[in-house]
Amino acid sequence: MQAVKSNAKLIEMILESCGYGKLLQIGSNVESLLPGLIAQGVDAHTIHKSGTDADLINADAHDREPDSSFLELPFADEYFETIVSIGGLEKLATNKVAVALGELYRVSSRYVFLRLATGQSPEAHLLQTRQDRTWWETRCFEAGFRKHPLFYQVNPYESLNSDGSEILIALEKAPKAALQHFDLLVLAEERLLHTDMLRETGRRSDAHCIRYHKAVEYIRPGDRVLDVACGLGYGSHILYSSSSARSVIGIDLSDFSIDYANAHYGRSDAVRFEVGDAQALSQIPDNSIDFITAFETIEHVPDPDEYLTQLKRVLKPSGRLMVCAPNNWVDETGKDPNPYHLHVYTWARLIEECGSHFLLEKGFFQTAGGGMRYHHSPRGWVEAIPKRECEQDGEWVLLLCMADPINGKDVAYEETSWSQPDSPDFNVSAFARDYKNPWLVKGMIAIGMRAQSEDLLQDMQKSVLEMADPTSTDFASALCGQVYALAKQGRLTDTTLEEIRASALRYAGIIKPSPHQLRWQVSLLFAVGEVARKSGNLDDAERFYSMCAAIDVTPYSALLGNKTLDALYWLSILAVAKHNIEQARAYLEKSVLEAQRLMSAPWLNMIGNSSRPLPFGFPELSQLMDRAARAAYMLNALDECQAKPGLFHHESQGFFERQLSFASVRSRDLEANVDLLARNLTEAETSKQELARQVSETEERAQDLGRQVIETEARAQDFARQVVALNAQLLKLANAQGSLCFQIMRGFRFISRRISRLISKNNS
Repeated sequence: MQAVKSNAKLIEMILESCGYGKLLQIGSNVESLLPGLIAQGVDAHTIHKSGTDADLINADAHDREPDSSFLELPFADEYFETIVSIGGLEKLATNKVAVALGELYRVSSRYVFLRLATGQSPEAHLLQTRQDRTWWETRCFEAGFRKHPLFYQVNPYESLNSDGSEILIALEKAPKAALQHFDLLVLAEERLLHTDMLRETGRRSDAHCIRYHKAVEYIRPGDRVLDVACGLGYGSHILYSSSSARSVIGIDLSDFSIDYANAHYGRSDAVRFEVGDAQALSQIPDNSIDFITAFETIEHVPDPDEYLTQLKRVLKPSGRLMVCAPNNWVDETGKDPNPYHLHVYTWARLIEECGSHFLLEKGFFQTAGGGMRYHHSPRGWVEAIPKRECEQDGEWVLLLCMADPINGKDVAYEETSWSQPDSPDFNVSAFARDYKNPWLVKGMIAIGMRAQSEDLLQDMQKSVLEMADPTSTDFASALCGQVYALAKQGRLTDTTLEEIRASALRYAGIIKPSPHQLRWQVSLLFAVGEVARKSGNLDDAERFYSMCAAIDVTPYSALLGNKTLDALYWLSILAVAKHNIEQARAYLEKSVLEAQRLMSAPWLNMIGNSSRPLPFGFPELSQLMDRAARAAYMLNALDECQAKPGLFHHESQGFFERQLSFASVRSRDLEANVDLLARNLTEAETSKQELARQVSETEERAQDLGRQVIETEARAQDFARQVVALNAQLLKLANAQGSLCFQIMRGFRFISRRISRLISKNNS
C-alpha cells in the first residue's frame, strides 16, 4: 500500500476504527498526530521523554517527545482504551519486539493502532527490524491481539497485494480468558477445517474476512443477521461491529467452534452462537432473519436444494442472502480434491440453484492467489451481473440474493429499521398501516435499502402493477418508480407520455387519500412533470408541476415539501424562460412562505421520537431549508435576470447545492487531470517501451559486434601464431641456406685449388 502521508487521513482512520476513548500515542513522531487528535475531542495523551515521569500531557502538544522505550510503559493495566504507535517498534531490536507488544497489550484495554515502516522505507537504514506485514501481524497475534473488526477499512483488500514503504495494522485485544482456553496452538490443530481468520495473516485470511466486509454494505439498519456455518465466529464479529445490525446469530455443527466463538466473540444477545445444522436451522423461526451470510457452505451440505429451502424459510420477504462457493475447484481428474467438499460449484450452477429460490441482485468474483487456482494472481474483487453467461472468472463465486417481497404479502410486517412513535397520527414510516404489502418498501421503494439492480427493480415494478389494486400505495410506488426510470431516458414517444400522464392523473384523482396515498400523488405528479420537461414538453411540465405544488403535504409530512419547492423552482425557471418575471417572482415568494409554513408543522412526522429520531428527518429538513435558500438567492437576482442571465443562473442554487456543485466541478477537473496524467503516463510508457526496444536492439547489435570482434581477435591471434611459425620456419630455412652456401663455397674453393694444382702440374 502507499504511504499515508496525510495526518488528517490517518486521524480519520484512527477515529473510525477506535472512536473517542482515552488514547495514548507513543513512538518516534508523537507531535505528528497528537494536536489533531486533541482538536477532534479525543482524550489523547503522551508521556515525557525521560519515561520516569508518568504525568500525562493533554494540553499543549508542542516540544514533547515520547519515551524512547516501549519495553516498560509507566501505566497501570488497561489504563488506556487505545494506544497508537507511529514509528518506533521497528526501531527496536527484533528480539525485543515481543516484549514491547506485550506492554501494549497490557496497557491498552481495547485497541492498538500501529504504523510501521518497512524495508522499502526511505528511512530503512534507521530500522533495526526490517520485516514485512506477515511477520509483524504474526508477532501481534502471538502477543494476544487479533485484527480489528474494521481492519479492512483501514487496509482495502487490493492494497494488501504489496506493502509499500509503510504498513498500517489495526488491532483489537482478544479476551484474556479466551486466550487461556484457545491459544494459537489450538488453532493450528483445527486449521484444516476452520480457524480464526482474525488471528491469522496472509491471503487466506484476507479472502475470508473481506467477504464479511463486503456483506456489511448490504445490511440494513436494525437487521437481524444469521451467519450460517459461522466457524469460529470471526465473521459474525465483523458483521456486528461494522454494520447497523441489531443482532447476529452464528450457527455451526462443531461444538469446538461454538465454544471458541462464544468465548472470543459472544456479546450477550447481540452476538450469540449456537450449535446447529445449516441444512435444517431448526432453532430459527420462519421469516425471522433479515440478512444471511452463507460462505463456503453449500459445497459441504448433502442436499444443496434443501439447504437453500431452509435459508429461504427463515429469511423475511425482501431479506438478503450473500452466498459464496469455490469456483470449479477440480484437479486433473475433474474432482474437488478437498474431501469435505461434496459438490463442485461453478458460476452457472450457483446462478441456477440460487435463482430457483431467490431473486438475484448482484454477483461477484473473488481471487486471493496462492491457492489451487490462480496461484500467482493478486487479490481481486469484481462485481458482475448475475446472469449465466459471464466472461469474468475467479477463485470464488458469490451472489447477493433477495427473498421476493411480492410473495411475502401475507407475512406480518415488523418495522426494524426505524423507531415507531406510539401515535395514530404518525405517518412517515407507518408502512404496515398504509401498504397492502409493506415488504415492498425495503425491497422495491426505499433508496439505500431497495434492490440495487435496475433490471430487478423493473421486474418487481412490472409485477406489482399487474397484481396490485390501482388505488393502493403499492401500485403507486411501482408506478412512480417506473416513471422515474423513464425520466432518465430523456425524450419519450407521445404514446408513452400519454400513458404515464393518464396513470398519474387517475391516481391523483383519488378523493380523501390516506397519508401514503397523498405521498404518492405528490411524487407521481412531480415525476411526470420531470418526464415532460426532459422530453421537451414544457406545457405539460408546467401543468404537472403546478398540480404538484398545489397539494398540501402536511397531512403526510412536511418532509414531502421538498417536492413542492422543487416544483415551484421549475415553475419559476419556466416563467423566466417566457420572460414572465412577475410570475416567476410569485412562485419564488410562495417557496419562501411554504418553507416557513412547513417548518411550523408538527415535528412528529418530521423526526418521529425525539429520543430516537428518524435518521433521515433532519437531513431532509436541511434539504428543505436549502431549497428555501435557493429561492431567496433567486429573488435577490431576479430583477437583473434579463440583464445578467448568467448571474441569475449562478444564483439558482441553494447553499449546499453550491458546495456540491463546486465539489462536482472540482472532481471533474481532478478526473480530467488524472485522465491527462494517465495519458501522459501511457505515452511515457510507450516511449519507454520504444526506448527499451531500441536499447535492446542496440544491445543486440553491440553483442553481435562483440562476437565479431571476438571472432576477429581469435582469427588475428591464429594468424599471429601462423606468422610466428612461418617466421620460425623462415629462420630455420635461412639457417639451412646459410650452411648450404658455406658448403658450396668450400666446395668451390676445394675444386678451385684442385684445378689450380692440375694446371700447375700440367704446365710443368
